[in-house]
Formats: sequence, C-alpha cells, structure tokens
Amino acid sequence: MVNVLTKKYRKTILSIFLHPQSKKLSITIVNTSEKHFTLPCIRSVYDQTKDTDFEIIVTDNNSQDGSVAALREQFPDVIIIENKKNAGFTEANNQSIVMSRGEYIFCLNPDCKVLDGAVDKMVKYMDAHPEAGILGSKLLNGDMTLQPSARNFLYTRSLLLQHLVPWKLLPHKWAGKYVLEYWEHNYVREVDWIIGASLMIRRECVEDIGLKDEKYFIFHEDNDWCWRAHKKGWKTHFLPDAEIIHYGSQTVKSIWGRKLTLEVYKAQHTFIRKNWGEWALFKHRGLLSILTVFRMIAAVSLRMLGKVDGEKYRESLEFYEEALKIQINPPGEAERLS
Repeated sequence: MVNVLTKKYRKTILSIFLHPQSKKLSITIVNTSEKHFTLPCIRSVYDQTKDTDFEIIVTDNNSQDGSVAALREQFPDVIIIENKKNAGFTEANNQSIVMSRGEYIFCLNPDCKVLDGAVDKMVKYMDAHPEAGILGSKLLNGDMTLQPSARNFLYTRSLLLQHLVPWKLLPHKWAGKYVLEYWEHNYVREVDWIIGASLMIRRECVEDIGLKDEKYFIFHEDNDWCWRAHKKGWKTHFLPDAEIIHYGSQTVKSIWGRKLTLEVYKAQHTFIRKNWGEWALFKHRGLLSILTVFRMIAAVSLRMLGKVDGEKYRESLEFYEEALKIQINPPGEAERLS
C-alpha cells in the first residue's frame, strides 16, 4: 500500500495536485487499533450520504487489532494507507489529504457516527458559501446531548476569561456570549475554530494555507489550521443542522488517562509559541502555573478534611506536579507522551 513520506510533502504543497479532482468529497479517517469504532463510522457514512460523490481514505497507524483486514473485507472501495508505526494523528491525516481527490476534504474521527444526511448537508452548505474555507458540524455525545465543538482563539484575554471567571456558575446563555464553548451551538454562524473530530475544508483553502502542521502530534492542529485560514481571509463556519455523534477520544483516554490533559497543555504551548511568541507563552504558562498551585492546595485541604481517599489524593497530586513541571519548563516540540 501507499506510504506517503512526510519529508516529501512537507517541502511542497504541490504534491496535493498529483491526484486530479475526480470526486466531490474526500473523507479522511485516521485509525489506530479502533476497529470497533472505525467500521461502524464508515458504515454510517455509506448509509447516510446519498447525494455526494465521495471517496474514503483511511490511514492506519500500525493497528494491532485486525483493522486493515476487516476494512478490506467489509469496505473494498476504501483506500487504505498502512503505516508501520504510529505516526500520530496529524501526520496520518496529512497522508490521507495528499492522496485525496475531492473538491472538499472531510476530516472525520473514527469514533464518530454520521446522522441524518449530515455529510450531504455540509457539502451543500459549502457549495452555497464560497467564503467558508472550513465548516464544522454539530457534535453530540453518545447520549445525544450537545458536545461543544466551537472554540475561541487562544488570545491572552480569552485565556484569562476562560480560566478566571466561574462560567459554570453563571447563566449559560450569558456565558456563551463570551466563551464559544458555552454557546448553545444552535444556529449557523462564523466561529474562531472548531475541534477537528468533524471538520470539512475546501481544497482551495488547503492549497492556500498548506497541510496540517505536524509539530502537533495530536490536539490543537485543528486550532492552528483554522488560525492560518483566518489569517488568509477564509471563514470558519458552524452548521448545526449537520449532526454527528462523537464518542470522544476513547482510545487516547484509555492509553493516557489523565495525562491526556498534559498533552493538551503541550499542544497549547506549541500553538502559542508558534503564532504569538515567547512573551505570550510566558503569560499563559504563568496563569496556568498559578491555577495549578491553587488546585494542589485545594487537593491537600480536601485530604486533610478527610474528603478524599488516599489513592485519589496521590493521583491528583502526581498529576498537578506533572502539570506544574510542564508550565515551569515547557517540553520541546519533539517531546511526546509515552
């Protein structure tokens, strides 16, 4: 199978043009031993997408659960890129994009289920709104409750608002005016960025801004993509009528547990350093360091009052210590969680 080498396509975006646009849509999925999610996800795409000419490209990150064999057996039309190692989400996604032939590219997480023609609705919206470079769908949890997917860019003022104001204690509608994560996600609008579990991008936009930045092993590569599109004048829109269930980072949670949050911190550092410089990163680190210290004090206090058992207390303290280390001495871009 095809294994696109990162070094080749990093040098030039022209590699995207190797494959003529012969499809309306290319759907890219990254699979890492997630057969139990990926197969139903693809089935939902076929079942719910009736009006769009599409292809599906799966990049498999050295899965050990028989994913590739199952994909070939159940979906012979799916294009499969096999990696001999876990290349990470971002690099694997880029491999699929390079192979794609669609006018639009739909990056879809494997732990998703397409509902009620959502993909067709997104394509029709993009056709009608050429100013939209990127489009996000409404995401739902497994119990069909809202999973907020719109976010504010990581400006210092936004970070201060998010971390210092007790939004959860305030009226939800009021909070949503200032923090997109608390917005009801119930009407079409322009947003800063959307999480990449369900992200459609116009090929012309990719040609303009480039592929995803592989400095991000996982997390905030979607933020970076939307920011680069914003700087080039493209809009990121949100379409609530297109609904997709996102079961939510199940595999990475099972592998990393609470360390998942530490990887998010690392990705935030990469984004802020890259786009706003060391001074902005210093302020961000300082803010999170103060918050982490307060949380450590709270954990100690609860333990002294007998409100938390010893094992949970030790786990919390270890986590806060690791988080504080990351804020005081940010890891280099090449460092990853094991």
